[in-house]
Amino acid sequence: MPAGARVLDVGCATGYLAAELAGRRCRVTGVDADPVVAERARVHCEAVVVGDVEDEDCRSALAARAPFDVVLCGDVLEHLRDPWSALRALAGLAARDGRVVLSVPNVAHWTGRRAVARGRFPYAEHGLFDRTHLRFFTRASARDLARSAGLRVVEERFAPAPLPMQARLPALRALERAAVRLRPELFALQVILVCEPSGPRR
Repeated sequence: MPAGARVLDVGCATGYLAAELAGRRCRVTGVDADPVVAERARVHCEAVVVGDVEDEDCRSALAARAPFDVVLCGDVLEHLRDPWSALRALAGLAARDGRVVLSVPNVAHWTGRRAVARGRFPYAEHGLFDRTHLRFFTRASARDLARSAGLRVVEERFAPAPLPMQARLPALRALERAAVRLRPELFALQVILVCEPSGPRR
């Protein structure tokens, strides 16, 4: 995230990420469907659009503020009815040399596989089985999502999840990092893709 970048923070919530970006002189436009949390984000954002990115009025309001150097979709696409068309629309807001960064939970993480193998799909308040998730992604389907939105993946990163007893056995951290590097499909909790638009740009 270059200092001074114009950033679109999709699903900005209370602006906790925007606050970090503002510290790097980024000019952040936030968008969130929840008016209560969006109001709290205003203190950290240059502007906040209250609306659903799957709604045309919201997309028009964002387009009026485009182009953006970075369009950031952090843990939001899995909550949408049609993340494919939403991401395509959001990618169109990126500048000519801009980037689209997205992160999605990896439902193929070993804990998810274990639950399904036991015949369970344990909806929860957060995590892989968050009850507000409408879509589920793996490493491969996250890349497919990006490609279908007209994006080219230029960098891929993975967020690990703590292994059992890690707090008591710190030596497991090195093992965890190696496992995520070698088998991200199994050990990465999140897939993070840095993309560039592959079609015509602003």
